[in-house]
Amino acid sequence: MAVQADVERTRPDRTLLSPDCTARENGTATRAKARTPDEWRPPTDSGFREVGIAFLWACLIMAPILGIGTWFVYGDWREKEDARLAVIWAAQAYERLIAAPAEGMVPVSDAVRGRDLFTSACIACHGPQGTGVVGLGKNLVESDFVAGRTDDELRQFLVMGRPNARPVAMPPKGGRDDLTDDDLRHIVAFVRGLQDPRRMPELPAVVAAAPSEEQKTAALQAAGGDAELAEYIASGDKLFHSTCIACHGKAGVGVQGNGKALVKNSFVQSLDDDGLLAFIKQGRTPTDPKNTTGIQMPPKGGNPALSDDDILDIISYLRTLQGDKPVTTPAIK
Repeated sequence: MAVQADVERTRPDRTLLSPDCTARENGTATRAKARTPDEWRPPTDSGFREVGIAFLWACLIMAPILGIGTWFVYGDWREKEDARLAVIWAAQAYERLIAAPAEGMVPVSDAVRGRDLFTSACIACHGPQGTGVVGLGKNLVESDFVAGRTDDELRQFLVMGRPNARPVAMPPKGGRDDLTDDDLRHIVAFVRGLQDPRRMPELPAVVAAAPSEEQKTAALQAAGGDAELAEYIASGDKLFHSTCIACHGKAGVGVQGNGKALVKNSFVQSLDDDGLLAFIKQGRTPTDPKNTTGIQMPPKGGNPALSDDDILDIISYLRTLQGDKPVTTPAIK
């Protein structure tokens, strides 16, 4: 009992504590009560600051990468979109040409010269009015390709031709390697008039050009000195090289991917003049079982202006290509 009394005497009496001490004690208790068990405070060593700094660095590093990637994606899309719009624009070239005010009138001399050259180099595949021949040449009048190119670009295209064109190759200069740049310029001028009739002047009637002296000399030799037959041959030479050359080549040697060679040609040799005349007037479609090339041969070689006499002259010239012997029998007219 004495020990217990001593302990009691040493325990501080709460009633003897000063008011300040009591208040502090009560405040601590109050704050303790205000702090709920669910409240969370990050420890001072949690690493959030370091994570934030790392995130910022990652953004700085990724920003240029994402920017470059976005630029490339956009560039690829822009390129494809520009190509798509260019195709649409090119496909409307003829419509824009007709809708726009007409350009200057083609000079008469240029148009006449261009018409004569067009007839000798282009008519077989593109027709006398440039509207095309089925299975051979395209319509030049309504061509977006033609309308969308400058005169110089079109002239250069004629120089190169299109050897891989389908269904028929377009030979350089239409198979006329003797055409000069000035000749091609005249052809382009004539085609411009065909495509936009507002620019085409009134042209004089076509006058058939006479055979050259070289052609007359060669014809007289082939005819064995027969002047009448030589006249037919020379005329046929001229007509052949203005209608048939594009498909069958100069002097009938043929054009690869197009018309067959007519030199020493067994088919030509198998027909008399009347049979060959009927064949040329009729032509041969690609579906004809006897057509071994699959290429259209238009009636009259695509030149409807040819008369029977003109075709017989061409036949007289073809006979000179079949062997070494001179032709001795004139074509029947």
